[in-house]
Amino acid sequence: MVLRRRSALLAGAALCLAALAGLVFAYAPSAAAPRLSAAMRTQAGTQAASVIPRPPLLHVTGSGATSAARSADTRSSGSSGSSGSSGSPWTPLTNPPPFGTPGTMLLESNGTVLVHDEPDNNVTGGSNQWWALTPDSSGSYINGTWSQIASMPAAYTPLYFASAILPDGRMIVEGGEYIGENAVWSNEGAIYNPVTNAWASVAPPPGWTNMGDAASDVLADGTFMLQQPCNTCVTNPNLTVDDALLNARTLTWTVIPAAGKNDPNDEEGWTLEPSGQLLTLDLWVPAATQLYNPGTQSWSFAGNTAVDGNPVNPFPVVEIGPQVEMPGGNVFVVGAGTSTQEPPTACTTDAPTQTALYQYQPGTAGTWTAGPEIPAIGGQEMDSTDGPGSVLPDGNVLFDVSACVYNAPTHFFVYNVGSNTLTQIPDVPNAANDSSYYTRMLALPNGQVLFNDGSNQMEVYTAGGTPNPAWAPSITSLSSTTLAPGSSYSLSGRQLAGLDPGATYGDDVQDNTNFPLVRITNSATGVVTYARTSNWTTVSVAPGTRSSTNFTLPPGIPAGKSTLVVVANGIASPPVRVTIS
Repeated sequence: MVLRRRSALLAGAALCLAALAGLVFAYAPSAAAPRLSAAMRTQAGTQAASVIPRPPLLHVTGSGATSAARSADTRSSGSSGSSGSSGSPWTPLTNPPPFGTPGTMLLESNGTVLVHDEPDNNVTGGSNQWWALTPDSSGSYINGTWSQIASMPAAYTPLYFASAILPDGRMIVEGGEYIGENAVWSNEGAIYNPVTNAWASVAPPPGWTNMGDAASDVLADGTFMLQQPCNTCVTNPNLTVDDALLNARTLTWTVIPAAGKNDPNDEEGWTLEPSGQLLTLDLWVPAATQLYNPGTQSWSFAGNTAVDGNPVNPFPVVEIGPQVEMPGGNVFVVGAGTSTQEPPTACTTDAPTQTALYQYQPGTAGTWTAGPEIPAIGGQEMDSTDGPGSVLPDGNVLFDVSACVYNAPTHFFVYNVGSNTLTQIPDVPNAANDSSYYTRMLALPNGQVLFNDGSNQMEVYTAGGTPNPAWAPSITSLSSTTLAPGSSYSLSGRQLAGLDPGATYGDDVQDNTNFPLVRITNSATGVVTYARTSNWTTVSVAPGTRSSTNFTLPPGIPAGKSTLVVVANGIASPPVRVTIS
């Protein structure tokens, strides 16, 4: 069977249109609140009343093109894209993945990268298999090695799902737009314990018959929050605003009604701000944005995006690019353009794509301004109708865009925060055959970015530039400076989770890395070892946040004098001298 991907709505979505229109009006602000104009509300209701289900999109596989197919574009990449000897900032893994198709990637709390096998080679949409990429003894992911970890429950084979690393070190996976090759908007879930290398099933939130490609985030206090895009998605689609909070100890949920949510959750992503609130852009009522307050469990208005800086591609596309937070709380949002041309229709729209900048201001809702436009390339609109982006150690942003809606090719840019400009950088080998939604990015603890496009040619991006020293974590106390292999210890400090979530994608993928890693380097040999961290007291990205974490040394760590640092999103703390006994 040919794998196909949902575009904007399920077949039969017309059945939920009245409910959608009702939601838009039910959660609209009072007349005194300058959120949505009457015209915007009317537009939203009109859109909801005229939705026509569209056919699903063919998910074309990676081409397997060799490095000879690399883009000829070798323009200077600026401070965040300094090229290596090959003239490109991209380096392929020495050991390609030994499995079908790499998909969602998460960083385990011991520095290992966990990669989901998503073999969409016109065979199946998702699998229950995960693999681990372990850096070599020098800490290199480029020269890392692969091993397979335990598989999820046999019948749980999701594609496009919610995911996170929890403060106790476990990985949670929820939902799935597909199970195998079937679009079912699954409500299944599973949680992985890396210490025991075992999975356990997680029951869905009460009353949730579907979840699908839900977005999620870990709140500052460590609580995993999950959205529900729709309920009874297959039989009688009902777009929803509900969210749920996980009790990680009991694996039970509390459903919250999302008071004040202005529009349905479907296709929307979240960004954790230094205030502890979640930022979202309303895709069903374009221009409007909202903030979720965990204290009141309610949403409030966060302003409208600028007239010339609207990143939402509205109905009938209903997509947006990644919302990439930079140190300090400002967010760069990659636009999804205005084209409606998706395969098999060729991309002929020749227009620039708008981007948006959220200016975080403590104690306020913040403000929105326009970001730099993404230029058309080769007479084609370049946008991100789903796709990844990652903050770099120097605070700039790496992202990719592709032609029109889900079309190829893909090109790469760096957003330069200091000058508010974009710089195009060299492409990866398969870019001519890629659409942005095929691709994934993950912020690595050494400052690089791991990239995959569903082919076996995974690449590592090496940025230039240096971080602001004020962004670094700091260690204020360590339970012992004499450490034994296999033993556990604790440390405290400031900014241990960093000042941003790292990489982002949106509703289909979440791979945040705002948590502390402990890296130990042997002073005599230079051997790098990551200790497994757990029980982080917070994942807040607020400057100066005090927190603590436990860490456990692996049995094989080399003995002798060493240095210990805490790393968050590629930025390391000043070292502490320790001795491994």
